[in-house]
Amino acid sequence: MIKKCSGCGLPLQYTDESKLGYAPKKDAKICQRCFKLKNYNKQVYTKLKYSNEEIIDLINKNADNVYFVTDFLNLSENVINVFKKINKNKTLVINKSDFIPNSIKKEKYLNWVKDIYNINDDLILISATKKRGLNELNNKIINSKNCYICGFTNSGKSTVINSLSEIHNKKSNIISSLMPNTTLDVIKVKLDDNVYIYDTPGFVTNEIFNADLYPSKFIKPITIQTKPDDIISINDTLYIKTDNVANSFTFYMSDKVNIKKVYNKSIKFVKKITIEENNDLFISNYGFINIKNKCEIMINNIDNCVEVRKSMF
Repeated sequence: MIKKCSGCGLPLQYTDESKLGYAPKKDAKICQRCFKLKNYNKQVYTKLKYSNEEIIDLINKNADNVYFVTDFLNLSENVINVFKKINKNKTLVINKSDFIPNSIKKEKYLNWVKDIYNINDDLILISATKKRGLNELNNKIINSKNCYICGFTNSGKSTVINSLSEIHNKKSNIISSLMPNTTLDVIKVKLDDNVYIYDTPGFVTNEIFNADLYPSKFIKPITIQTKPDDIISINDTLYIKTDNVANSFTFYMSDKVNIKKVYNKSIKFVKKITIEENNDLFISNYGFINIKNKCEIMINNIDNCVEVRKSMF
């Protein structure tokens, strides 16, 4: 029987260090790549075994119940579009709820998600690191069968599974990391007698994930009052230029992100975005901005996914 790495799910091999699944010792439980990732947070580039569509096909073919993990800051139309391609009994698990500002009521937030993205499936709000909402999730899993857990990379999927294992006094070796593409193949995880879950490789986007932008604590909103033609800098990388309307921008982003007004007129703005009254502007990898008044803004960067949506406020 071929042993599999309990960190990424790939078959272990002991002969070729240049290939995936290599372990220097035959009694190893994880491959060398996962060992470096776990102990040194060192990412090794790997070619993905499955595309997003192949992961969806695998889930639709084999699962009875699916728990799709996303996170508060990166919930977007792109994520929901993938979620809706899964045709099994499914639940949207919104992780990292500890980042949600205290001003956002949890029940109101869940109703907003259902309304804005037209979701009729179950929703659960959790924080895997703070152990919030896990009992509700655990109860759903143990009362269903053939459960698959999926989600985009960096959604906290592996942390969710490790936290579920702790509830059952089990130790999971699945690697939890902010590095992308940690899980490379399907991993069968035993939670309890006759209770198993299957961890799948993460869905990926074409964008580069920046772990330095991710919050270390709950988000404290930052509000900037703007005048006509103001320029707002986000981490000296992304720039937003306002139009001729005074406005109010409230940023729901990581505590690590530097937000300020600047006066650099040499910035080249390449994309115009129309904002209706009280809209949110979602920017992947950063979070979102609540904009109070109807306006047109310009941005300099089109590398990040941008989405305009009705505000939750």
